[in-house]
Amino acid sequence: MALPARLAKNSTYLTLSSIFQKIVSFWYFAYITGALEAKTLDNYVFALNYAGIFVIIMNFGLIPVLTREGAKQPEKIQEQMDTILTLKLIITAISSVVMLVVYYGLNWFKVYWLHTVALPRSVTILVYLTLAMIIFDTFRSIFLAVFRARQEMHYEAIGQFIYQIIVVAGGVGAIVLGYKSRWLILALILASGWYCLYALIIMLSKAKIRLKFAKFDKTILMTLLKIAAPFALADAFFKLNGSLDSVMLKYLAGEGSVTWHAVALKLTVTLTVIPGAFATAYFPAMSRAFTESIQALKKVFQQMLYYLLILSVPISGAVFVLAPHIINLFFHKLPAAIPALQIFSVSIVLLFVNYPIGNVLNAANKQTVNTINMGIAMAVNVLLNFILIPLYTYIGAAIAAVISTVVLIVLGFIQVQRLFNIDTKLLLNKFARIALASAGMVVVVQYVQYKVSFIILVILGALLYLALLLLIKGITVAELRDLYRALLKRGQS
Repeated sequence: MALPARLAKNSTYLTLSSIFQKIVSFWYFAYITGALEAKTLDNYVFALNYAGIFVIIMNFGLIPVLTREGAKQPEKIQEQMDTILTLKLIITAISSVVMLVVYYGLNWFKVYWLHTVALPRSVTILVYLTLAMIIFDTFRSIFLAVFRARQEMHYEAIGQFIYQIIVVAGGVGAIVLGYKSRWLILALILASGWYCLYALIIMLSKAKIRLKFAKFDKTILMTLLKIAAPFALADAFFKLNGSLDSVMLKYLAGEGSVTWHAVALKLTVTLTVIPGAFATAYFPAMSRAFTESIQALKKVFQQMLYYLLILSVPISGAVFVLAPHIINLFFHKLPAAIPALQIFSVSIVLLFVNYPIGNVLNAANKQTVNTINMGIAMAVNVLLNFILIPLYTYIGAAIAAVISTVVLIVLGFIQVQRLFNIDTKLLLNKFARIALASAGMVVVVQYVQYKVSFIILVILGALLYLALLLLIKGITVAELRDLYRALLKRGQS
């Protein structure tokens, strides 16, 4: 299959699977939010976010390394897998110990420095359970990285689909039977265990990769760690921006702040399904484009950026004006989440734009630069959280997140511009037209939001935006047709 067709097919599979996963995950989160007591929900969200921090350490940048190097040198992927698997076992064991030590250390800090009560035993049990879940997740990710390198991502899409079904079925069943948070975590463990086994079997049978452990070679391991370290730090900085907020709120703010923040963040993250799928599908293509020419890389970057602006700008505006409607519809018990959602809506465009920036820098072997940018942004986020959370609790955390994302985007654009000359005049022209069409749509949506059903409102807003965009030539019919063919017709080929 030709590269453009394969790229479109990967994007289509991952987009459809991710859309399904995000929609179902969102519904599931809304369901358990209504079913659990506020304190129980707070503990559940905290345990998942805390565990998420240590997945970063377990992965240690090895997934993008295997994806990138495997795409460039497919004949060496078995050798790379052997070394990475050996290293991953060691890192996972160390990370598991560190996760528990840090947890007990934070409890000590809470009691002896903040002079408050330690987290209850129920939270400790949840943390232990999430440890089992993330161990499954980290090995599943490395198995699937083989298929990302081969640009055969439909296996991942299928696994993702079934994983989400198992999570929802297990979680809903637990709540119906009267069980609470720890049983919801057990449902996640079951789903993660299945997904890991599925990825392993598919890797063994389809990719013909065998599970072998490499002999300890200091030179090879040091070389691999040197390549992986920037990816690991970049992944850490990126994910810590989304997880540290909840952990800091748990220790620095009052009851309920974690949940209110999580609801607004969950809604925002759900909307990143499209850039996430694009990024996963485009990364191998960007890596190959870089080996061909800088102009080829520039073309892929600008195309991805343009598509994501078309999608993100109207979504951002619509979420801002519809925040009260959305929260009342899906989380009627949590009206306090409305202002946080409106703040997060501002960052939607920034989150979308960050995907192509991060991808192009990593593909061009500028992962160290990307890592430094993320580190600066995370430092800004942590500093602002320490200042704003005691003053404004979850609202302060939301403001800190938006400001840190602005810092990340500005730093990233400066570095991409050094790599190649971005056609800023063209992009600004397109952006202005996209913003104008979005503004027209937002005005109409604001006026009719309580006069029609939510589904009709979404459809009406999308059609109106598309019509306005075509009218003012933010996108041409030919470009729209090309996008349709790329995502659907080629995706099915």
